Amino acid sequence: MVLALVAVLVAIAAPQFVRLYAWVRTAFERDDLERQLSELPEKVRGSGRAGVLADPAAKPGAPSLPSPAGAGGSGWGGRAQSEDPQTLSLDLPPGWKLTVPQPILYHFSGACDGGEVILSLPPVSLHYVLTPPLCRPRLADGR
Repeated sequence: MVLALVAVLVAIAAPQFVRLYAWVRTAFERDDLERQLSELPEKVRGSGRAGVLADPAAKPGAPSLPSPAGAGGSGWGGRAQSEDPQTLSLDLPPGWKLTVPQPILYHFSGACDGGEVILSLPPVSLHYVLTPPLCRPRLADGR
């Protein structure tokens, strides 16, 4: 009788634990992705090269960065125009998708031109705004 009662309690509680585990895992993954976005300026500054965060699924012919502008023929944050910016990426956990509507330029100094990033793990979609010059990720709904 006791074993039957324990089996019923486990059958009732197990789905709750599975949902709780999934919720906690997703929260940790989201926090890690926000941390990666916050660390992009330091990563670029440390490399000494400008960088571009673009949509990894962008098709050829998709919108690209405007031509670099600057005095004395330098662009991309003071570097020569011939030096292409490095491609920046995030280490996405399984199931997550990154969407960058317009490529975001990070100058070699770590300052960025701002933009938007959408991180999604269906059915959830998180829309972040990156405001120049620091480009700290901020949820678009103000949180």
